[in-house]
Amino acid sequence: MASPTARRSLARAAAAAALSVTSTLALAVPALASPPAKGPWQDASYTPRPGQWRPYVLAPSGRDVPPVRVFKADPRQGAIDGDPRRALRRGGGAVRLTGAADRAGSPLLIVDFGKEVAGHLEVRVNGASADRPKLRACFSESVEYMALAPDANDGQGKIAPGCDTANIWNGFPGQPYTQDTDSHALPLDGVSVPGTVRDKELRGGFRYATLFLDGPGHVDVDEISLDFTAAPDQRDLDGYRGHFLSSDDELNKIWYAGAYTVQIDTGASNTAKKWPYQPGEGDHADAQVPHADPRTSVIYDGGKRDRIVWQGDLAVQAPVAYVSTYDLGSVANSLSSLAAQQLPDGYMPAASLVGQHNQNELRTYGEYVTWFVSNMYEHWWYTGDRAYLDRWWPQLTRATAWLESVRAADDGGLIGFKDSGSCGHYGYSDCGHETYVNALYARNLDQMAAMAKARGDAPAATTYAGRAASVKRAVNDQLWDETTGAYRLSREIPGAYPQDGNVTAVLTGIAGGDRAKRALAYLRARNWTDIGSLTVSQSTPNASLPPFYAPLPSGFEADARLETGDASGLELIRRFWGHQLRQDPGSTFWEHMQPDGTPNLKQFSSLAHGWAAQPTVTLSTRVLGVRPAAPGYESWSVVPFTGDLTWAEGTVPTPHGDLAASWRRSGRGLRLTVTAPRGTHGRLGVPITPSTRRVTLDGRTVWAGGKATAPGVSGDGGHVYVDGASAGRHTLTAR
Repeated sequence: MASPTARRSLARAAAAAALSVTSTLALAVPALASPPAKGPWQDASYTPRPGQWRPYVLAPSGRDVPPVRVFKADPRQGAIDGDPRRALRRGGGAVRLTGAADRAGSPLLIVDFGKEVAGHLEVRVNGASADRPKLRACFSESVEYMALAPDANDGQGKIAPGCDTANIWNGFPGQPYTQDTDSHALPLDGVSVPGTVRDKELRGGFRYATLFLDGPGHVDVDEISLDFTAAPDQRDLDGYRGHFLSSDDELNKIWYAGAYTVQIDTGASNTAKKWPYQPGEGDHADAQVPHADPRTSVIYDGGKRDRIVWQGDLAVQAPVAYVSTYDLGSVANSLSSLAAQQLPDGYMPAASLVGQHNQNELRTYGEYVTWFVSNMYEHWWYTGDRAYLDRWWPQLTRATAWLESVRAADDGGLIGFKDSGSCGHYGYSDCGHETYVNALYARNLDQMAAMAKARGDAPAATTYAGRAASVKRAVNDQLWDETTGAYRLSREIPGAYPQDGNVTAVLTGIAGGDRAKRALAYLRARNWTDIGSLTVSQSTPNASLPPFYAPLPSGFEADARLETGDASGLELIRRFWGHQLRQDPGSTFWEHMQPDGTPNLKQFSSLAHGWAAQPTVTLSTRVLGVRPAAPGYESWSVVPFTGDLTWAEGTVPTPHGDLAASWRRSGRGLRLTVTAPRGTHGRLGVPITPSTRRVTLDGRTVWAGGKATAPGVSGDGGHVYVDGASAGRHTLTAR
């Protein structure tokens, strides 16, 4: 048996060979001797195979993560002596970096971790000159915004070479970069050589790390590695409780990239960023999230930045966790930390009140009050945690009362945030009476009705349900444009027909039947491009509404399309999220995207932003078809959407145990197999066509000749359903 040291060396060698990407190096670096590992992330012709989901997992198997290659070794005005690949793993000798007079001429040694990572960089130094120059590290999520040329990133390249920008007050796109606020110091003072120097500051999201020297002298680098700190409470990083696999390699990658994005965003609750930094203050992430349990991690909006907890981001991140890692502790801690910030009048701040920047935005985001209610509902629905619901029920009722007070001030029965001054939301600021916000509030009222009923408060449930119906009628009466076939942005801006308002109207049940189809058809005809669906049509005549790609409503659009039986939802996932995976960092999803397909804030963009991970949820709940039908999956539904796929399989974690499902199409029909945990029951459903002759459950015919032949069986023309299926294994086949 190999020693621990030998096993570590072998693991590093394998990791270094795992990703082979061609790049032009300033120094000629020989190709790695070992052949690249073959898997879905390395082989464009990879074919998915049932049962083989682990090759898609991007999370590392352990906390010690090596880079996979040297991306660039550039001596510039200094020198690099020795094979730069020696920095990839210990034991092959060191590479010497010799500095110039200042950092602008320093040699650059850039390593690539092959995917987005997070943590503390560690560099083993095998020797150094007597004067010991300062060793520094820069980080970047992408090559495009890695500041290498002196004028790159508005002047960052000559001050912090190899960095992208994590500080909004210095070097924000369009502002000059005047001082180094992004590189991290790796002080050699007091380090016994040979020895390892550890970056004391956390970098929460990057793919590339650049070493450079601040002054003359030399440093011999023997090894670069990373202490991976994301998802600190997940002991088995790559052993997901839930998984998804299908016949489509690209969709599989998208599912796992979404799960990994949320993992990267998950961190210790004392690693938030306290904005704004003071002038000259270096990058750091060491603030405690207010009201969060310091012993439990939280889910930040992005790994790199803003690195605080946001209500809107959790609307996607929490469900991703429910279907993949099942990190319920991080979800509950995040939701609780926000709930504890409620203001006396019931208003719920949108984000962690970590620093003055967040305090300044205390009442900016009225939209995010609706997400607080929805997030709490979803947590109860997926987990069945009644104690958690009861704990925060007073905050839920006060938040809903605040929203209702805003609506009550309008004689048209709709919410508008002008008087409250809370007009901001995820993508633009509008004080009008919007389809989007009112659709979210109508859903809140339905959710509150369900929770009140579960708590035994029938009068409250009736009141909430009545208000929901009233809001839905008002949206349809005032905001639906029959001529255009879509919902207006607001009463005040009737000539814009946005993505968010139309897809939320569909998902919340405001738009039913023909209206849902027409609204989605409008978006397909006016907003779609080769790489996604824009927030508004490019022809929208309103300069205050520039079109861009927003992952939050784009995820909801994909969901809405599959919910209504529209297979173009899969096409949208492939276009928008597939485009991102073909760019850096190639493993996580972006905060926003400009019409030209680049990140919205250039060097400041977050390229690991959890609210962009919705397809992970959609593929599990729509394509695999597994959803809770009662709190905590006491009752469930498995009704897959097959689209152009030939098979799919996966598991979804539940409080009762994992629920496994798989389906496969063949020339004879479709077979669905489900294994449900004890203490549960549910609905099975299979799609049918006019040529479907019969449907069997566990070998017994339950549908034939276009009608049910057994109790609990029904059909709607597109599916046959079996209700009351018990725990255990069942096979439903349409022939």
